[in-house]
Amino acid sequence: MTARMSTTRKLFIVLTMWLPAVALIVTRSLWIAELPAELPTHWGASGPADGASAAGPFFGWMLGISLAAAIVGTVMIVAPVRGKWVQRATAGVIGAVAFFPLAMWITSAAPSRGVTDPYTVELGAWFALLMLAPAYGLLPLVIYPKIDNPAIEVVADAEVEPVELEPGEVASWSRTIVSKMFVIMTILLTVLQAAIYIPVIMTEGISHLHWSVIVAVLVVLLVAAFCVYRVSVDWRGLRVTSGLFGFPIKRLSPAQIVKAEVAEINPGEWGGWGYRIAPGRSAIVLKQGPGFVVTQANGKLFAVTLERPEEPVSVMQGLLDASKRRGDGKGLGPNATSELGE
Repeated sequence: MTARMSTTRKLFIVLTMWLPAVALIVTRSLWIAELPAELPTHWGASGPADGASAAGPFFGWMLGISLAAAIVGTVMIVAPVRGKWVQRATAGVIGAVAFFPLAMWITSAAPSRGVTDPYTVELGAWFALLMLAPAYGLLPLVIYPKIDNPAIEVVADAEVEPVELEPGEVASWSRTIVSKMFVIMTILLTVLQAAIYIPVIMTEGISHLHWSVIVAVLVVLLVAAFCVYRVSVDWRGLRVTSGLFGFPIKRLSPAQIVKAEVAEINPGEWGGWGYRIAPGRSAIVLKQGPGFVVTQANGKLFAVTLERPEEPVSVMQGLLDASKRRGDGKGLGPNATSELGE
């Protein structure tokens, strides 16, 4: 059964959402005498700030965003109107949203203390504080009680017959699947980074690039890595690799697989879209709809959304049956191969 959330636990989760707003007020009260009338709010690819905003309105916006996130989060925790998994995930997101304005405020205000000209302030290591916002969002998730995994909706009318294999024969299946969302994100990030850094290179030269360009390139490459997936099923088990860079994302040997089923994949039950990891389950969710779910020997689940999931499930079931007949559960040798898929 799902653990019922106690009042004390609710209060702690709500507290994590209000702490950033409190920290905003406290830091402004402590620093107000040292801050200039304007605060730096934008930095180019290198050097000091190239944009500034009036300190009062900037603080007001940051506090308003943080307070709004805290209020929404409090309502969701005290009077939830959605399922437990959605509520849990949203609590984490709201925690990160509430912290982000605090990170922006400190990044701008902390290095500006005692400075009269905001355009002389350099970003420096304070930029790293903005990276902590997602980590802060983990606090509500840690405090939230452990909940049961929602049941998998197995497709009842999907009659899958295992591939029949003769002794010494195996089968293989493979397909390349593309995440349109991550492709669009990669293109947008590339265009954005180009718009930021190319003018600097053209006017000042590549030597003037800020160290943040390294972070920007790594972010683009990380997102691009999840644009294309190669899913394969053969005598080695189930393998998922990055279609662009080739590194493994998921590997399951036949000994690690208990069963494979055709199912309807609901992103909300797996933590959203993309490569998702949740307690007791992980998945590659590119859309809502058909896919297959693999139950592992340790009880964990792994799912992939794709068209015609009956094909890989049939091959997996056939390979598992053949492995059981062998009695070793270690997989099969590639003596003879029947290829399926694309």
